[in-house]
Amino acid sequence: MNMRTVKIILILLLAFNMTLISQDIECFILKAPEKPFYTIKKIGVLEFECTNNRRMNKMVTDFMVTDLLDQYRGIYDKGSKFWGIQKGKEGQTFVKGVKTDFYQIIERDQLQKVLKEQRLSLSGALDEGSAAEVGRLLGLDVIIMGSVSYSSVDEKGTTLLGLASSSGSTCLTRKVTAKGTIKMVSVETAQIVGTKSAETVLSIRKCDDQRSGIPRPEVMAESCMKQLAREFSDYFAPGYQYIEYEFERIKLKEFKKSSKEALGFVQNGDLDRAFPIVYAMFEADSYNPKAAYNLGILYEMVGSYPDAYEYYNIAYDLDYSNERYAEATKRAKAGIGLNEYLDDIGRPVDPYTFTGGGAAGALADRVQIKGNSSDRVIVYELPDKTSEVTAKVPGGLEFKVIEKSGAFYKIQLRGTKSGFVHKSDVK
Repeated sequence: MNMRTVKIILILLLAFNMTLISQDIECFILKAPEKPFYTIKKIGVLEFECTNNRRMNKMVTDFMVTDLLDQYRGIYDKGSKFWGIQKGKEGQTFVKGVKTDFYQIIERDQLQKVLKEQRLSLSGALDEGSAAEVGRLLGLDVIIMGSVSYSSVDEKGTTLLGLASSSGSTCLTRKVTAKGTIKMVSVETAQIVGTKSAETVLSIRKCDDQRSGIPRPEVMAESCMKQLAREFSDYFAPGYQYIEYEFERIKLKEFKKSSKEALGFVQNGDLDRAFPIVYAMFEADSYNPKAAYNLGILYEMVGSYPDAYEYYNIAYDLDYSNERYAEATKRAKAGIGLNEYLDDIGRPVDPYTFTGGGAAGALADRVQIKGNSSDRVIVYELPDKTSEVTAKVPGGLEFKVIEKSGAFYKIQLRGTKSGFVHKSDVK
């Protein structure tokens, strides 16, 4: 296989992959934890035991504590999930009012002092009974302990397709794998109330003179450990989650145009203008699962999980074979518990009021003004060409029709103004 063929295959694979992952809407939403521990208020994190690099014991612990104290935990640089190896663009969230530093984390100095007084080790090798005793002395609810490890493998002389390089290039791929497990120990019972195992992988490939630019395994392992710490926190702590929604296209003739218009508004972050259209489509055809699903998306984006669950559940009831609907329903159901928790601790989601107007008229007929942008068509105050001129609008623009009066259309202008345009001036 010559180099030209290999390049063509790579381009095709890249295009195919982009098609597969292409999504309509990207944002960060509130995420319920994998296993809710909503009664936890005060936490202690013992040093993790890194079986093949003791220097990372304290590091992993610090990563996890920092993550739990982050006020917007989970909102990260989308182009660099491994924090700092690559650059990317920050995401956005439409959820208002929720900061994620939910817990009181005991300071390391206090924890160290009690452990020394008890003549115990700070590491995760501590047994559950001793950990619980330390927790009781500090008034904690839970003690977290765990262990991690990592391994590194270098592979030389291969291309991205796994074929031998025909260009004479010498390539190096370094792959680092980190694994770990945490245990959550109840201070009250000294019993393990939760466990979580996780694994992260980071792979970097460079060729020829750039091979020296591959970070050392220890550096790559640090990035993996930071990701492990995030997964451990996600196990029990609410936070934010990056999500890619695929907004449903409604292909029915009467909704096709409106569906596309609503999607455009959502992609531009204008939920207020999208909502009345999406809601009106559901009202017009409440047995259309796609319309219900789209409405659920808007509610989930702003953190209103009870409403999101209602419409996701309608979509799932109408099409129970759709895995996306099933997953969305499950996610929203967990989110209801999260909303209740946030209310209980006095950190509720700020209610989002869609200000784009109600459903009525959202799917109203529209007219397009004749001509192009250099033309000006008169809009009258009354359905009479002798009445006052309200505005002169460019050709090519579309306007919503409020009503029809004889040979005139009453159209909605920008802002609160409206006026009448003669039918001869519209397409």
